[in-house]
Amino acid sequence: MNTSTLAAISDLDLSAELPLREVLPGILMFTLPVDYGIDHVNIYLIRDGQGWCLFDTGADCEAARALWLRALEGPLAAGLTRIIVSHHHPDHLGLAVWLHERTGAPILMREEERTVARQMHVASAQDRSYCIDFMCRHGLSVAEARYVVGGVLQSNMACAVPARVEPIEAGQTLRIGEHVFEVLVLSGHSIAQICLYEPKLKLLLTGDQLLERITPNIGVWPYGETDPLPRYLDSLRTLADLAIEHVLPAHHDVYHAGVKRAHGLVAHHQRALRKFLARLGAGGMSATELGCAVYGAQSDPLHAYLAMGETLAHLLWLERPGYVRREETPASTRWYPVTATGEEPTLTLSGDMSR
Repeated sequence: MNTSTLAAISDLDLSAELPLREVLPGILMFTLPVDYGIDHVNIYLIRDGQGWCLFDTGADCEAARALWLRALEGPLAAGLTRIIVSHHHPDHLGLAVWLHERTGAPILMREEERTVARQMHVASAQDRSYCIDFMCRHGLSVAEARYVVGGVLQSNMACAVPARVEPIEAGQTLRIGEHVFEVLVLSGHSIAQICLYEPKLKLLLTGDQLLERITPNIGVWPYGETDPLPRYLDSLRTLADLAIEHVLPAHHDVYHAGVKRAHGLVAHHQRALRKFLARLGAGGMSATELGCAVYGAQSDPLHAYLAMGETLAHLLWLERPGYVRREETPASTRWYPVTATGEEPTLTLSGDMSR
């Protein structure tokens, strides 16, 4: 790192009661509040010449905007050079348009993620009908589906979508200041999530793909991934092949056991598969019914919807090797166990089928 960069970093005032700290030389973590679900998100800034390259933006809420305004008037007054958005969830994409308008920094994002971000607004009657039908097919009541589509999707999953973005490709290298990052495009939690890997530092900017204290949601929804669990397992294989010493996650703190955590997440999903298979009744169940059997009854329609999506992702995995089968009618999909063989679903990072 050259002398001018070191001087610029040392001149930063990070003492102004902002949740902004240096986690590695020239790399800052900015922890912002989120007003739904998990209460915070970490975003990252990498010294890029005289300014800062931003990885993710935070959720669009009043408290987060206020912190951003103070930061841009203080330690981040040099401005933003680029805004990289890992994926479409609003705690990552939420303030991208607002920050672009304030700083002029271009937004880099996968087009697939921007498409899903637009779909989350369920703007037309046709979109709303499609989403309600999808949820009812998998076991939510009409009232629950209408509640989720009528407000929860927009308030929890929708945010301002950039009119245009600059493309970012798997295998691309990005020079950001003194660092050269490799672009990874990984799926499962979202359709094409961007992670950045810096091999010299053995550093991974992971978004939601590799979290230490919680497991990323892997589910099937009206839009986006149609069979996410195999693609998520593929992403874990990719990450387990990297030399990783520093994981910079979107939630909770920086940690140093990325490969171990990849194996731990595989074990988590193996346990989940076995639970779903054990609880699937011989008389058949919808994804919502099985989700309640595994996770417990959900009084909140949003939680019932999330449980439905996670359950459906695991049922689709179990269907492929023949552990379960489905029966479909025009109005519903029900799942049935296949005659037991004594085998249990087995996942590893070298392969994920036990049959």
